[in-house]
Amino acid sequence: MKPFIDAHAHLVHNFDSRHLDEVAESGLVKQVWLLPLECYVPEFEFAGNDEVLEVGKRYPGLFVPFGYIDFFQGPDQVDRLKERGFVGLKAIRPPKDYNDPAYFPIYARAEELEMPVLFHVGIISHRRQDQLTIPVPPGPAHMKPSMLDTLGDLFPKLKLVQGHLGVPWVNELFESVFYYRNISCTVTGLVDYDWLIHNLDRRTSYGESFSDRLMFACDGFYGRPEFWKRILSLAEFTRMFFQEVGKTYSWHDAEERFMLENARRLFPEFAALGEK
Repeated sequence: MKPFIDAHAHLVHNFDSRHLDEVAESGLVKQVWLLPLECYVPEFEFAGNDEVLEVGKRYPGLFVPFGYIDFFQGPDQVDRLKERGFVGLKAIRPPKDYNDPAYFPIYARAEELEMPVLFHVGIISHRRQDQLTIPVPPGPAHMKPSMLDTLGDLFPKLKLVQGHLGVPWVNELFESVFYYRNISCTVTGLVDYDWLIHNLDRRTSYGESFSDRLMFACDGFYGRPEFWKRILSLAEFTRMFFQEVGKTYSWHDAEERFMLENARRLFPEFAALGEK
């Protein structure tokens, strides 16, 4: 199996350190962008900021630690996350729209500190209020892909990442990628493969292929062997998608860029982490 970069992943609470050692030694995954999920109650066993940062420091350059944005706090949290060692930010389940002006100071500080923000967009797992640690409404209404267009305009130096394709508003992703150089996308979760087939070879308004703005990811959980098997299976499936489905399309030769090279090119600051 060829190596890949997993540009959207999570960590289980009370992870198995020995298993993470095996993942690191496998050489199959070159980098993992590790996203905390502090919005869920402990029963779900999703790791939060502390454990994500611990793993990021233990495996520098391999596991890239993102810090969870608390939309109930102000922009000072970005400074604190940066000082602790986080290199990116994770946005999910905001109480208002992502592009509500109340959040602009958070994004402005992220831009100043050069911390990319990965946003969950589109369909999201169904959770009752008692399963969340924050008082937010259910569903994805505050997390539409087009909301990032506003931010792409207002914060042109801030790297914005669409986490998922934004189903059921996947065509909003088209506009984001078409117009904004600072918006890219990790393709994971509920994937609209029909959309990918017909759009991977589209061109942006500045002449770049859509296939150069999209990145492979699993949205899986690291820290236990059973999850690792699923991650490897999905990586192999995605390569076969490019090889077998893509052989009759012009994007068939984008496999390596999608699986590995785009993440390195678009986020060289992450690739340099292991060199510090």
